[in-house]
Amino acid sequence: MKLAIFDLDYTITKNGTWGRFVWQVIKDRPWLWIPFLTAAIRAQIRYKKGLIPRVQVKETMIKWCMVGKPRAEMLAHAKRFAEREVPTRLRPGALRALRAHKAAGDEIIIISAAADIIVKEIAERLDVQYFLASDMGWDNEDRLKIEFASPNCYGEEKCVRYEAFLKEHPELAKNITETVMYSDSHSDVPLMRKCDQGVAVHPSKKLRALADQYNFTIVDWNS
Repeated sequence: MKLAIFDLDYTITKNGTWGRFVWQVIKDRPWLWIPFLTAAIRAQIRYKKGLIPRVQVKETMIKWCMVGKPRAEMLAHAKRFAEREVPTRLRPGALRALRAHKAAGDEIIIISAAADIIVKEIAERLDVQYFLASDMGWDNEDRLKIEFASPNCYGEEKCVRYEAFLKEHPELAKNITETVMYSDSHSDVPLMRKCDQGVAVHPSKKLRALADQYNFTIVDWNS
């Protein structure tokens, strides 16, 4: 059995999911736009300077427009987001690859740094059973916390989560004879190197150079 691993943002989707999801949540509250954008930009600058971890940028955004919201409300937002995303905003090449793997009887998993509630809804609409993502945190009253419940599922953390996934699904792991990973990002090179085949999807200059170094296949899924 082949296991096909897909990144989500910019690999399956044409654009990143988090910022657009946050906009869906905040767009009807214009009084928050300026303070929210100011805080988000400051956090992004601090991250770029190496002063804060990547996940803190997301947590800053949660603090300004989502913290304390009931789980049911956030799940409804995620559902509405996926309902718009899947029909028209996915890369044609990604859909062809997904269909080909399904036709071949391969197992598929999406591993993404995106929020779990978003990834879950998109995965379900793509008929993908397995996914790993950054898990949002909920308090005892089922309201959203600022802090994520898991580490940010990014870079090396994807390898950690993937290894844990295989241990949690021993029968699946036992039957895997080949693995392939598709990604647009150089941050996924650690996991791509663990696979039998890495596929760089419309890669950036940095990923293209690494693709040549590690003998990854290069494809363009824009059309």
